Amino acid sequence: MSHTQLIKDTLNILDLNIYFEENCLTKEKYKGQICLIYKGTLLYKPEECSHCLCVVPSRIIRWGTTTVRLLLNDVSEYRTYLELKKQRFKCKSCQRTFVADTSVAEKHCFISQKVRWSVIARLKENTSMTEIARQKNISTSSVYRVMKRFYRPLNPFKQTLPKVLCFDEFKSVRSVASAMSFIMMDGQSHALLDIVENRRLPYLERYFSRFSLATREAVQLIVIDMYAPYVSLVKKLFPNAQLIIDRFHIVQHIGRTFLNHRVKETTVRLKGNSHSQRGLGKKLKRYWKLLQKEESKLNYEKRVWRASF
Repeated sequence: MSHTQLIKDTLNILDLNIYFEENCLTKEKYKGQICLIYKGTLLYKPEECSHCLCVVPSRIIRWGTTTVRLLLNDVSEYRTYLELKKQRFKCKSCQRTFVADTSVAEKHCFISQKVRWSVIARLKENTSMTEIARQKNISTSSVYRVMKRFYRPLNPFKQTLPKVLCFDEFKSVRSVASAMSFIMMDGQSHALLDIVENRRLPYLERYFSRFSLATREAVQLIVIDMYAPYVSLVKKLFPNAQLIIDRFHIVQHIGRTFLNHRVKETTVRLKGNSHSQRGLGKKLKRYWKLLQKEESKLNYEKRVWRASF
């Protein structure tokens, strides 16, 4: 195996047009740190001019070289660079010059593709962009640009809405400023459509304003709980939608209202002057579970003696 192929295997370089000479590896102090510098040459015969697309080989001549320093993945905990001498060419047809291209890095970019893929792999983990930038010896802005370029949402935003929508809220994550987040589902397929970090009315109005008026007018039914901003939102942005209160929240509201009324009546009667009033208050307090029991579960046939009656 030649030393060129050995170095390519070490650095995971697949470009066949890069060559390394003997003693191409040096240790230099670069940007305040001892780094490994691999010096190579990029040379090939271009098939055409990148400007005028001239394909006559005799019209394209060599026109000096230009040297670039590309950042690679670390080798043995050393920051590693590829100092690549690129061949320049001149086209006699258009009198313009161009530089040889390589698959190691994109044009006008000094961060290799392998470093970018390594950044993508780290973005999948629970690691901050600042820490990734420190590990890969690049700036945080570079990490953000890589994420912005390669990230694709699992559920891309669609400019359509189903005929039946379900609104609700839940406690999402600690990083969210609002106490509750907004969740939206398809009322027919039960598929999760989207999550908004804040359930307050201004946030929801901005979110649904992205949809066209025709899309919002096509919504026929919206199922909500008794959260008042949802009612205002539907009346303002969904002119043809019919509001439906979720039966679970109706039962829950009735149950809570009955519970609060029982506690209030119990407190008043326990503080009463007459013995009968205090006795009734004790019964309301002792048998509160019986008062809230479902009617179908009550036993009308079996009677049990109670000391309070």
